[in-house]
Amino acid sequence: MAAGYRLLLARALPRLAGRDDRSSQALATAIRTTALGRFPAEERAWIERIEAARARIPTSAVEVGATVGDGPRRPVGEHLEEASQACLWMSLPPALGRFLTRLVRELAPDSALELGTGFGISTSYQLAALDLNGSGRMTSLDVEDMVAIARPGLERLGFGDRVVLVGGRIEDTLAGAVAAATPIDYALLDADHTEAGTLSAFDAILPHLAPGGVVVLDDINWTEGMRRAWSAIPGRPGVAATVTVHRLGIAVIADRSEA
Repeated sequence: MAAGYRLLLARALPRLAGRDDRSSQALATAIRTTALGRFPAEERAWIERIEAARARIPTSAVEVGATVGDGPRRPVGEHLEEASQACLWMSLPPALGRFLTRLVRELAPDSALELGTGFGISTSYQLAALDLNGSGRMTSLDVEDMVAIARPGLERLGFGDRVVLVGGRIEDTLAGAVAAATPIDYALLDADHTEAGTLSAFDAILPHLAPGGVVVLDDINWTEGMRRAWSAIPGRPGVAATVTVHRLGIAVIADRSEA
């Protein structure tokens, strides 16, 4: 892992100092072990498989994009160059993917939710952790086109039984998905990168989070609106702690001992 990422991770630890709840301790362990590069052999094996899958995405996007939908369209992956560029800016970099694997390994959630399947790379890093834990399922939401592109790669990696992919406008599918996944132990919000959309999604899942639940938000520094959204999260009911790790914001929900 690049030295810059390790430094950013290490700087996040003081925010968790003195917190002895299970989720904060799990988060601190994930940050510390990622910063030190202490990935178990089984996680390293998954990381290699996922990065190999990332390299195949542009071709897969072109192939799937040509068949998605009922009529002619300009798919996300119409050209290899466009698909490659889209994968670069839509998917988390390997360093943060590894951190998500470490975090989900430590949290060991039974029910996980992801808003923004994208090409399935972040999804894969989290599902790898669930697979290694031997328990837990994820519900991942995105528009139909992206779900169609992500699905084959996730199936090739063997995640079919660990994930429910929900296609459609997230505004339309979120309520049903959240109800089915409740209580939610862990969530990644990586879809609507606007201030209003981010806060709306967070507020929608907040009542359905389990005590001690953890929510990760991507791209919190992308725009001024996203910075305002992240600044508002600590004031939401039940949020006990927040930590920033580069472009990720992480919120820990109060457990029963803090209620």
